[in-house]
Amino acid sequence: MKDFSFFLLKGEVKKQSPDKNLSDATYKESLDRIELAKHLLGKEKSKYILENAYEAMREAADAILYKEGYKSYSHEASIVYLLKKGFSERDVFELDRFRRIRNDIKYYGKDCEEKESRDAITLAERIIPKVKEILRKQ
Repeated sequence: MKDFSFFLLKGEVKKQSPDKNLSDATYKESLDRIELAKHLLGKEKSKYILENAYEAMREAADAILYKEGYKSYSHEASIVYLLKKGFSERDVFELDRFRRIRNDIKYYGKDCEEKESRDAITLAERIIPKVKEILRKQ
């Protein structure tokens, strides 16, 4: 996994003014999206559940970036930034694994198993509250 500074140098992350309103709105979207993912369990295809759980985590990560004055054009950069905020390597690598699964679904017509969608929700339920705590402390 690349370091966050790689994405800054490559231009996939831009420095901007901190935006608390966008941060708050994006974090709220992440909460709505994880609730949607949980609601879809057992009712829709697993891939839709995984996509929403993944997007919830990515939006939560982006909320931190917005509040700290960054705009990411890379899902990978948003994920890697969580390492700077004290998230475990295990959780970050797992989130990146879901990024790759989601890309396979979106761009290559792949599917996923129900277990993977449930695991994505479980990870989101660990990551999103940690993001809330980080945002609250800033």
